[in-house]
Amino acid sequence: MKKITRCALAIGIIFSSCQKEETTINRNWFSPNETEFCNGGTATGESGAVGYKLEDNLTDEQLVRQIKETNNLPNHYTVFLATTIHGGQTAPNIDPAYLAFPKVIDSMSDKWSHDYIKEFNNNEQAFLDKYCEGEKTGAMKYCNE
Repeated sequence: MKKITRCALAIGIIFSSCQKEETTINRNWFSPNETEFCNGGTATGESGAVGYKLEDNLTDEQLVRQIKETNNLPNHYTVFLATTIHGGQTAPNIDPAYLAFPKVIDSMSDKWSHDYIKEFNNNEQAFLDKYCEGEKTGAMKYCNE
């Protein structure tokens, strides 16, 4: 009986000390070179990956602020975020203001890939209404399109 009690106590201690593990994810970003980016869609300039906890539920605006602070980038720098997180999943709550689409297509994404560019080219405004609440993407604004 002592062994059963000790065993049950040990299992209880183990389960009570378990905590839900947080999920850290990474998302790529880049700050474009205007001439090359707008003329050919080349993603040149400073770039990197930003890590954060999925549970923090950060907005794209908050991520860009974090990127600028961490990398000592001036406030006037434009930063575009990848539409996917490392592992290939679509990033949550994508804000069109931080999208490089249609200048950069994310072929690793189930969204914002070649199928999206076809739909975009067929009817730009209908596309923007459907996916971007009628607003131009960050790349379109950056390149004055």
